[in-house]
Amino acid sequence: MPRIVIEDRVTRWKVSCFAADHGLVFYDKVPESDANPEEVIWASRDGATRLHRLEDRFAGLAYLILDGEEEASLTTRAIDELDGLSLATLLIALAADPDAARAFPVIAALGVLAPPAFEPHVFAVFSRLLADADPSLRGKALAAAAYPAWPEFVPLMTAMASDDPDPDVRERAAVAVAAFRRHLAGEES
Repeated sequence: MPRIVIEDRVTRWKVSCFAADHGLVFYDKVPESDANPEEVIWASRDGATRLHRLEDRFAGLAYLILDGEEEASLTTRAIDELDGLSLATLLIALAADPDAARAFPVIAALGVLAPPAFEPHVFAVFSRLLADADPSLRGKALAAAAYPAWPEFVPLMTAMASDDPDPDVRERAAVAVAAFRRHLAGEES
């Protein structure tokens, strides 16, 4: 299920118009809760394709998730028509300008766009951010790593919890390790 980060100017109305233009109708709205962002869903009449718009206050981003039969073509069109940001585009931009990762929306986007299955290239970018000299950047990277929640993060975060020079980052890393372990064990956070 591809994810696409969209800018604030891409309102729910614009996404609704995009959905209608591509044969999708309103399906459901899931209100924001402590555990989930607000989500609006459009679907094809046969239910085979869905478009989800999530307004994630934790990440400070809105993003789309596409799934179903038409996900590949709709992803391409959404990136083009809604000026969406894909993981591939973000990784290319970060390779060209590694300092771009210093901005929180970029770090948050990396977390949101990271695939559920481990991806070594994305992990390498996270590893650099988690080892950055700036403690605020390390803290932001800890928060963003919660999105993919790969078990490969646990050793890095465990080391940060005991060895990071910044006490706030050590504390955040310890909290992250505990949350990751609960998540990986299948427990609710």
